Amino acid sequence: MLLCGLLFTVVVKFGYPRTRSAAWPLELGSSSIATHVSYGKDSVTYSTFDPEATDVLRLDFVPESVMADGRALAARKDLNAPGFIFDASTKVLRVRHQGAKSVSVQGSGGQAPSLYVTFDDPHLAAGTQLERRYPSGIIDWEPGAWQISVPHGKFGTFNLSLVDPKAETARFRFYAPRIFVGIDAYNGGSSEAGVTVHSPNVREVSFTIKPGELKRIRTGWRDPSSEVVLDLKNGAGLRFDNLAYRFE
Repeated sequence: MLLCGLLFTVVVKFGYPRTRSAAWPLELGSSSIATHVSYGKDSVTYSTFDPEATDVLRLDFVPESVMADGRALAARKDLNAPGFIFDASTKVLRVRHQGAKSVSVQGSGGQAPSLYVTFDDPHLAAGTQLERRYPSGIIDWEPGAWQISVPHGKFGTFNLSLVDPKAETARFRFYAPRIFVGIDAYNGGSSEAGVTVHSPNVREVSFTIKPGELKRIRTGWRDPSSEVVLDLKNGAGLRFDNLAYRFE
């Protein structure tokens, strides 16, 4: 996404008690500077510093209306004048607005935003083994299996590692059934690692992570489950962060 002027990318995360929330993430580029961005299922609202700007958004839904300061923008074939263009094949929306700083996009066909559990808030000391619920009311961790680790490799914040580096299986349970969207995994080891994710009555998915690779694991699951199991191969160097889940 190349625009004349300043280009930026925003990964939007919103608050939820002791979790980090995001959808998938939203990508936003603009010839101005974003001063506010928020989104929900089938909607995005944002503001730019300048009243005249051209913005590019990658969406997970099909836009049905685009408003600039409450005024409807028209769908166009080009952006020689204020309006918007949507590419259905890539789900990229381009918006040009003049005399307006706030833009609202409404549509259909998207998913509810995911919620993210990280391992910085609430903060626990490195080496702390997770026993039962963390965060409170969200996840029950298998006792003796998981621990908090210091920033390492491509993870710049506290993260999750195995208590026993040779463990071949580790698991956790949601306090109430949730859709496990996925988790970020970094392989700090010297050999290729394998991760297979499964849950009762949900199809298993497998991933290979090369040495030094940071991979965003996504299950593609649509059904909620209570227990999630990770089968590991050469998992000694694996670290995890940004556990994503959704309500039904």
